Amino acid sequence: MNQQDLRRPAISIALLVTAILGGAFAGLTLGVFIWVIEEAAAFVWSSLPDAVGVSPFDSWWLFAVPVVGGALVGLGQMLLGNYPLPLEAAIETWKRGDHIEPDVAPRTAVNSVFALAAGGPVGFEAALTGILGGTATWIGARLDAVDRLVRRPWPANGTGNREALTRKAAGWVAAIAGLITYRNLPFGEIDLGFRFSDFDGAPGFWDGLAAFVFAALIVVPAAWAINAIGRAEVAVYFRRSPVVAGMAGGLAIALLAAPSELVLFSGQGGIQLLPDTGTGELVYVAIAKWLALVIALLAGWRGGPIFPIYTSIAAIAVVVADGVDVGADIMIVAGIAAAGVVFLKGKIVMAALLTLYPVALTYTSVIFVGCLGAALGLVIARSVGAIPAAPSAD
Repeated sequence: MNQQDLRRPAISIALLVTAILGGAFAGLTLGVFIWVIEEAAAFVWSSLPDAVGVSPFDSWWLFAVPVVGGALVGLGQMLLGNYPLPLEAAIETWKRGDHIEPDVAPRTAVNSVFALAAGGPVGFEAALTGILGGTATWIGARLDAVDRLVRRPWPANGTGNREALTRKAAGWVAAIAGLITYRNLPFGEIDLGFRFSDFDGAPGFWDGLAAFVFAALIVVPAAWAINAIGRAEVAVYFRRSPVVAGMAGGLAIALLAAPSELVLFSGQGGIQLLPDTGTGELVYVAIAKWLALVIALLAGWRGGPIFPIYTSIAAIAVVVADGVDVGADIMIVAGIAAAGVVFLKGKIVMAALLTLYPVALTYTSVIFVGCLGAALGLVIARSVGAIPAAPSAD
């Protein structure tokens, strides 16, 4: 056995240990970030107003927090940069084979805490993408460093692929270690489950038909709404005066939230409350949630569009469900699945998987009904020119 044969176990062990430690660090980072956001939001919107003796949503507090938060958002833009990155920008980076730089993670985390804790109507998914993407690049660099430290070139006797396979396996080990670490943390769990009544997994014919038609019809307004959000994400007018723009955006968000506090935050925590909400407020939330997100993005508040759009469509779904006598949960899930089809440009399987992220597995049949209806609606809408062109990043 030559020296290289003896070295291979050492290389594998070194990469395995590095991958486990790096993945655990990523999982811990994610948990700490979510915990900080939750604690900051609870302090700002519960503990502090209680100490002051005011109602957080029915007093001047509703305006003070977003305006102050807007000032912090503007300062973050000035000092840390335009983070989090839009989801499309992050995806395009990966498609090109590039990486999100490690220094993006802390910049993203700080800016996101400012926006999310202040009640910004933006999703947290863009923050998670930036933080995990930057952390993954950092872990990859550590794996490469360990590999270079303990490795010599593999012999050319048919084992040249072993290096690449070992390196790829280390990446998977890091991902699994990160997931296990995060899932076992006593803090930092995202509230994603839409807590509906028990569902047996088999919608009736009328329920399924109504969900299919609703999903097919909702894609057109969803596509226009998402297009406007995409244009707001790449707009940079706020850079002329980031602090002023951030505060103005905060004031506008507060004004829109005055009739309904459901306009605030990313939205996923309030979707299960929608079936018990009045029709007038539902219609208002559907419009105001989207409008608040667009205004926030134009003002420099950065975050993802997915969960705010879910909330808007869910509000519409409840109104429609009441009108056609179908379970609100079925309509909401079908509408969310349709939104996924629009976000992912017609990719049904990927949209179904995206919907399963927050929705219980028992709704799988409803998810696919919604995805299929949305895909059909998207094809028809595109054929008649009812879908807007994607915004340019220029």
